[in-house]
Amino acid sequence: MTMSYQQEFVLAGVAGRAAILNLNARHNRLFSAGDFGGWIATFRHAGATFVRDGQTFTNLRDAFDGGNDQRLVTVDHEIAVDGVDATQHCVALLFVGAELRATGTFGDRLIYERGGWYFTSRALEWDVVPSKDALPV
Repeated sequence: MTMSYQQEFVLAGVAGRAAILNLNARHNRLFSAGDFGGWIATFRHAGATFVRDGQTFTNLRDAFDGGNDQRLVTVDHEIAVDGVDATQHCVALLFVGAELRATGTFGDRLIYERGGWYFTSRALEWDVVPSKDALPV
């Protein structure tokens, strides 16, 4: 059975989305385990960047702060696949032990190369933590 262009396009998008969700899961587990080598392997081989709260890291070694009883979880993934390029927006949750310590958002650009999906850039913006003295609005 031959698929139409539209069917092939949709199938490729669904397959890409599933692979990107798996990339996120692997990225989060490796961060949580403190596995720098595995974590960096989720990024493009050369030229990848990581931005945290406006600070840009072109040397990903300087950006890594995983492990230390931290668990990174991402939810609410919005993924758009366009051929070998993709974008993603999702919510980041950072736990230390069983306590939720921070929430934020990732804005990602990804590329399909060498038979898999990789981050070309990740931009993490942590949410502002309200002061305990702040008045509710």
